[in-house]
Amino acid sequence: MTDRERFLAVATGQTPDYVPIFGFPGAPGMSWGCLRTTHERLVATGMPAQVGGCYVDWQCRDVESWFRYWGTTGPVGLDFGLAWGAEGIRTTRRKEDGFVIIEGEDGSVTREVIDNADTYSMPEFRVYPVRDRASWEFNQAHHAPRQFMSRDDIERNCRRFDNRTRPLVIGAGSTFGSVRSMMGTEAASLALYDDPELVHDIITSARENNRRFVFPLIERLRPEVVACWEDIGYKTSMLIGPDAFREFCAPLYHEVADCARACGVPVLAVDSDGCAMQLVPLLVECGFNALYPFEVKGGNDLFALRERFPELVMFGWLEKEVVNEGNERLIEPEIRGKVPPLLARGRYFPNGDHGLQPPVTYDNLRRFMTILHEVCNNPEGEFPRWP
Repeated sequence: MTDRERFLAVATGQTPDYVPIFGFPGAPGMSWGCLRTTHERLVATGMPAQVGGCYVDWQCRDVESWFRYWGTTGPVGLDFGLAWGAEGIRTTRRKEDGFVIIEGEDGSVTREVIDNADTYSMPEFRVYPVRDRASWEFNQAHHAPRQFMSRDDIERNCRRFDNRTRPLVIGAGSTFGSVRSMMGTEAASLALYDDPELVHDIITSARENNRRFVFPLIERLRPEVVACWEDIGYKTSMLIGPDAFREFCAPLYHEVADCARACGVPVLAVDSDGCAMQLVPLLVECGFNALYPFEVKGGNDLFALRERFPELVMFGWLEKEVVNEGNERLIEPEIRGKVPPLLARGRYFPNGDHGLQPPVTYDNLRRFMTILHEVCNNPEGEFPRWP
């Protein structure tokens, strides 16, 4: 089987030759490399230095060598878009008291640790880009594309993906996730009640972007996955209620699902952190059928979801911290207690529940991968099996 065929077999409830260790960029689990500080830690504790997968300035370098060494895989994404040339928001950066202060011409102010791309610590958003309609319109104007790909160039670029052997993923944006990123969680939540027209306008802009620049690609390329993102959960539930989701978010999801289903797309996925137990039924209402990474600390229960949604495609749900130093005793029960029963029901891609952290050790990751490959009947990977 090719990676594409194997992915489709798992996602549609068929029997593959083996289950892949599959992850999406953004929430890759153990599949798609790691940030530089974490990569350096793996090398320092025994991983061969030539293994790639190190993120530099948010770009993963030589992920193919990570795939080969650890026996993992992921989707292929598009390396082109239909529009570009937006003016963008000019920013200035300065160091202050051991941090970097980033100020934007839109009035935004962010404080983050130095070299944040190497480890990633959540920045402090002191002033968000969108605070009212005027700041939204300013940002919208500065992010409007000014150059567009010709039909001939679209076709030429698309042809490169026609004979793919890996599943293709095409992104279709976000709803409340985008609003929250622009306004901050508190202001975005209040705006649902105090300024609903502004929230609708922001999400309507995302829908228009999909119609102009995303749906034509879905129609031409017929991807295996169409993915949105939200990060709409916190520890115990969603950041907004079901009624607000149906009013503000569902229209975009229905549009994406209608386009994708008409094109035969088998997996419609959402990347959302935290607790997703309340989100999944709402996504299913909209025609979506997959979610990742199902963070363990968010209280997610994939056994319960499988009983309620037999055809839901699920990714992740293995506690990422078990591979951190001192946690090696937790690795085997985490995998053996979850993966075999979920694999028996199908439509499950086991993986870490977000990404590798700096306290990881090479031996712990090797132990984790050995057991996970074993229960998945997966022969891939050059790494020496444990022990």
